[in-house]
Amino acid sequence: MSFDVIVLAVGPAARSHKVCGLTLAERGRRLANKAGATRVHLVDSIERAQQLPGWVADRDVLVLRASDQVVHFPLVDAVKGGGARIAVGPDGVYAGAIWVPRTDAPQVAAALATDPEHGDIALAKQWRESQHATEHVHGEIARHRAVTADERKAATRMLFQLIYKSQDGPLTKFWFRPIAYPITRAFLPTPLTPNHVTAIACVLAMTGCAMVAFPSYLAAVIGSLLQHVASYFDCTDGEIARLRHEGSKAGQWFDTLTDEATTVLYLAGIGIHVYHRQPDWQPYLQSAIPFGVACSLASNPLIYFYHIKVARSGKTQDKPVSPNYKIKTIALTFGTGVMTGRKSRRLVKKKQTGVPTGLHVRMLAIFEFEQTDDP
Repeated sequence: MSFDVIVLAVGPAARSHKVCGLTLAERGRRLANKAGATRVHLVDSIERAQQLPGWVADRDVLVLRASDQVVHFPLVDAVKGGGARIAVGPDGVYAGAIWVPRTDAPQVAAALATDPEHGDIALAKQWRESQHATEHVHGEIARHRAVTADERKAATRMLFQLIYKSQDGPLTKFWFRPIAYPITRAFLPTPLTPNHVTAIACVLAMTGCAMVAFPSYLAAVIGSLLQHVASYFDCTDGEIARLRHEGSKAGQWFDTLTDEATTVLYLAGIGIHVYHRQPDWQPYLQSAIPFGVACSLASNPLIYFYHIKVARSGKTQDKPVSPNYKIKTIALTFGTGVMTGRKSRRLVKKKQTGVPTGLHVRMLAIFEFEQTDDP
């Protein structure tokens, strides 16, 4: 569907007030682009509003109000479609989004050019009274007024619900994300991008991998702690991406590949550490370490096959999305590592068992993806 978006962001609140690192105007513009707009016209001044009549094309137009509120996808989803549609809240009040058919676009553009601050409100009232448009209730986390300081705090709390994902396990939900919360809050107002945070996590994790390879027990402990701390930054990069509309496929793959690399390097590093500290085990470890690393590396092509062909995503927790595929376990490979408490982000199923020495066996299930007619 091809459509344009007019983002109304007139007034000091839209230009200066920030929520989760973005002004109301910038959040509206980024949301419009992420929603798939062909073109976006940000109306943040009278001069920009006066350009509207000459800007509209032969397309449907979404009018999105960001002058006094933060906006998110459920607001757009409520009106996206054919015909004139108006988004309303559960209380029936106009919510700040209007879907304008292409036949009405020139007239609406002219009205907004005259009154960009309140023109959408007047238009919504007129269309509702004349029943020119249908009304549609938006979903949760759609919008929040953000003019006063208290309203911006409440809007921040609303948006922070986005950090949780359906794939999060109990450890991530109740341990990693609460601890990562202050890191995310500290980074949101900064110029750091999610990829920058991923790079920080990668440096911490790789430093930890190098340290655990030393014979010193203290070095292994510090290295494991660095690996563990990297997990909190690993939460933060995705949270910033969702809160500031900065997610991308490239960023997802960068995150995925750094996770895979540091997992294999940690496995190798702890094996080398044990090799130095246990001379009696060295004949066994000379073959066990390369075997464990090789098994981990061998599983990656199947993981990426899953990403590209089945889940079509860079997100490591995604499940199969096509009813024409089923997963069949055909083999198990074994890798040797150390239980550090860091949540592994393997796509494949895994089982971890601790033993008194701190070593564990990670069972990596390799899946065969078969096309099937079963639903």
